Amino acid sequence: MKTIAVVTSLTSMATGRYLIEAFRASGVRTFVVSDVADPLADVCLPGLVDVAGVLAGHEIRPEFLLFVEGGSMALFPGGLERLGCPTAWYGIDTHMDYEKHVRIGRLFDATFVAQKEYVSRLRGDGVHHVTWLPLAFEPSLHPDPEPERTIDVAHVGSGQVHMNPERHRLLDRLRERFPSHRFGPASPQEMGRIYASSRIVFNRSVRNDVNMRFFEAAGAGAVLVTDRLVDNGVEELLEEGRHFVTYTDGDSLVRAVESLLASPSTCAEMGRAARRHVLAHHTSLKRARTLQAAMTQVSKGRPPGPADVFPALLAMGLVDGALAAAARALGAAGGGRMSRQVARLAAGGARVAAAGARLLTAASRARPRR
Repeated sequence: MKTIAVVTSLTSMATGRYLIEAFRASGVRTFVVSDVADPLADVCLPGLVDVAGVLAGHEIRPEFLLFVEGGSMALFPGGLERLGCPTAWYGIDTHMDYEKHVRIGRLFDATFVAQKEYVSRLRGDGVHHVTWLPLAFEPSLHPDPEPERTIDVAHVGSGQVHMNPERHRLLDRLRERFPSHRFGPASPQEMGRIYASSRIVFNRSVRNDVNMRFFEAAGAGAVLVTDRLVDNGVEELLEEGRHFVTYTDGDSLVRAVESLLASPSTCAEMGRAARRHVLAHHTSLKRARTLQAAMTQVSKGRPPGPADVFPALLAMGLVDGALAAAARALGAAGGGRMSRQVARLAAGGARVAAAGARLLTAASRARPRR
């Protein structure tokens, strides 16, 4: 049986958990390291994890290692240079953290990104084997039996207005015009029930991203009404006018929703067509198989050096690991004396650096993700 290793933070809404379940459903043995205790995790460790040591300790020899961004955003695989297998990572929020993704991508033999528009740009910035892997629908979240569609328009997402004021301004327009609505946060299971009970799902993307809501809404059989995206591959995933509808401003948003609700049969058929298409082409299982197939073409490359590791760990807010990498890099360049000097500086300044990194990391996590 093939074995792969996955490092990901298994919070309730983490993309990694659906890939893990899909790998295992495909008959692939999947050894999982998480910083959040979960039935899917084989090992629970925080921060910078010596994944090479963990795998050796459990006598795991994977076909490849995959790191999936998400969850706590505070877990990262260390010891990549000591792994004998190819390594890959899946970047979800490249539209929010491009420079960080460049630094992380340089450590891995392959990079998968959810946003197509960054593929060529990452390649130009020295990231290896970059592949577009869009987000997907997880069918297990869809309720069985299906509920009656009693909600006109829904949106599951953050209720914090300051995180995306334009989105909430548009939600206010919908709230005023359409009394049958359900807006606000929900668990993944609740989200599945809400969207399966809705005729229409509203979306406002962040920085042109093809987010999970595209697939969650369409997979649930609701009609997605979204702002228009440019050059990010959405037309290769779903067909406008057949699977979803677009708007340009508040007035056109209201008109689009009114038009769909005025023709219940058209709205229902569009939702059914979207669900059929997503189940055929855009499920977690499809993505897992695509990723596995892509990794058969990836060979083990040059191991990342300390000079590559330092900026990636610093971007992740893992200050102690970054300073240790800096010490190794300077030691290699200037001898053991320089390494010892950096180590002393690290010991003296780690608290200050860590506090600053925590502030930067907290600010990064406060950005709207959905």
